[in-house]
Amino acid sequence: MAKKKKKIESEYEGIFRLASKSFGFVKLNAGTPKEEEIFVLAKDSLDAMNDDRVLVKITSDNAGDNKKREGKIIKILERDTDIVIGIFEPNKGFGFVRPINVKIPFDIHIEKKYWGKAVKDSIVEVRLLPKKNKKDNPEGVIVKVLGHKDDPNDEITAIVHDFKIRDEFDEDTLREADNVAVPIEEKDKLGRVDLRDKLFVTIDGEDTKDIDDSVCLEILGNGIRKLYVSIADVSHYVREGSKLDREALKRGNSVYLLDRVIPMLPHVLSNGMCSLNEGEDRLSMTCEMEFDEKAKVVRHNIYKSIIRSCKKMNYHEVQNIIDGVNDETIDELNNEIKKMILNMIELSRVIRKRREDRGAVNFNLEETEIVVDEKLKPIDIKKKDRIESYKLIEDFMVSANETVAEEFFFREVPFLYRTHEASEEDKLENLQITLASLGIPFHIRNELHPKDMQKLLKSVEGKPYQMVVEKLALRSMSQAKYTKNLIGHFALASKYYTHFTSPIRRYSDLQIHRIMSEVMNNSFSEKRRNHYEDILDSVAFHISKTERVAIDCERDIDDLKKCEYMLPHLGESFTGTVSGLTNFGIFVELPNTIEGMIPLRDIKGDHYMFDEAKYQIIGEHSKKVFSFGQKLKVLLVKCTPETRTIDFKLEE
Repeated sequence: MAKKKKKIESEYEGIFRLASKSFGFVKLNAGTPKEEEIFVLAKDSLDAMNDDRVLVKITSDNAGDNKKREGKIIKILERDTDIVIGIFEPNKGFGFVRPINVKIPFDIHIEKKYWGKAVKDSIVEVRLLPKKNKKDNPEGVIVKVLGHKDDPNDEITAIVHDFKIRDEFDEDTLREADNVAVPIEEKDKLGRVDLRDKLFVTIDGEDTKDIDDSVCLEILGNGIRKLYVSIADVSHYVREGSKLDREALKRGNSVYLLDRVIPMLPHVLSNGMCSLNEGEDRLSMTCEMEFDEKAKVVRHNIYKSIIRSCKKMNYHEVQNIIDGVNDETIDELNNEIKKMILNMIELSRVIRKRREDRGAVNFNLEETEIVVDEKLKPIDIKKKDRIESYKLIEDFMVSANETVAEEFFFREVPFLYRTHEASEEDKLENLQITLASLGIPFHIRNELHPKDMQKLLKSVEGKPYQMVVEKLALRSMSQAKYTKNLIGHFALASKYYTHFTSPIRRYSDLQIHRIMSEVMNNSFSEKRRNHYEDILDSVAFHISKTERVAIDCERDIDDLKKCEYMLPHLGESFTGTVSGLTNFGIFVELPNTIEGMIPLRDIKGDHYMFDEAKYQIIGEHSKKVFSFGQKLKVLLVKCTPETRTIDFKLEE
């Protein structure tokens, strides 16, 4: 006889998050007897949406395989938003809107008088009305027509709006940006170190227009190398409390999507006066570091400066210099620049080796490159090469971030840090169980150390299941975030870490530049200290959230394009790798990074069940086993861009 769930009669406030159409979780407020996530089925959600503040009633002590307490929402205390983006479907006397957010489990009923100018398949913005009856579908009013679902540009715009990303600046903000984006005057140079005679270069993607950082390397002798990392001084133009500042904080960061960039700052600043453009004088913040032969920083200095970048370079040009490839572009380069690039890659490799020796975790997960035509139709999807020139800039920026974080921590001023904590206990336990099912030992003595994770990843290098193990390890780790308190960065094995190098595109960097500037100007008073102590916690929380929203939006658009790319290939056969196992299906990833699912109910010849202890799918009678990393041949049987889902069938 099945054991009955213990009934609980507790009610708590919390924030609801949709996980899928079927269920979500309520994160209980801090200070509750047990700060945790409560599992809530869609039928018990009261039509709550992401980030709604709700009252949840605990109904049982666990939710089966989820190992979480279960509950139902009994009241929506406050909606995070009453706006939903969706596709309109008219009927004779009424219509309804199907949300483009695939996790929202309900359609919205629209009375004919509230249709406005919407027609069939219009992408619309709907304002929810108060519910008349708990059992009825939500009702709403169409307040804006955003476009049509068959227009790829409108489709992406709709997703951007669904994530509540601000994609337009108001006239007052644009006017203020025009007013401050003026040429550098003599008074702006006061108190700055003039570095315009230094051989600064910028290294970015070919299409990059918002250039935050510029680098220069000098060889001093005795094994000492001096690296200058100069960063755009955005805080000079964006003053605290201004319209520009308030708008930048609301956005939190720039958003980089398939076909567009949604900037944190207007283009006149992000691509213009703040961008470290070739041949133009720019105000900057410089972190100057001297490295010994083992890449230890033996001296450093951080100051305000003025620079003039000598050359705008892209990653592929720099990689060709590293590889010794000659082409017309490189032949035209100054020999001093080519020599400096070769010295830079030598320093980069030693920095990377030093970081690995202390335990930094290096994930080699390939990024996806989606190639689209002029109509935004995906024509190719492939893995993006992570060439060494990327790593060069990454190594230099990480070094600058560490140096700045350590310097200002010991100055004992309020600051923002980039924090990455070790894995949570339950996630770590699940990782160990999964690895054991693959026959991979993963032993931890007292607490997880970065070297433990590093050792695991090195042990699977070159193995067929390397990709799967790296993904599992990444999923087991905590999300990086911003905090006022110094906690450290687990993956980098770094005690001191911040984000200093991208103030054009990240508010975190702009915020600390402002603090640094006040310290350098000797204007950091006790009043300013108290001010930053008061605001930094809320700033950190907000920009951590906007960062996750940007990542989710980018992922959603990529998933849409992956589905569109696979549509013409229905019925075709593919070979992929098992990348995930659940009690309802087997996830398979193809070599081009596209992932789909084989529903267990569609596997013929046996009844298949998920064995959580072994992390395997096992046939009840045949005992046939499906495991992580296993190669499978599959047929593409269903592809639904609207829900971003791809279904495979196991090929006999």
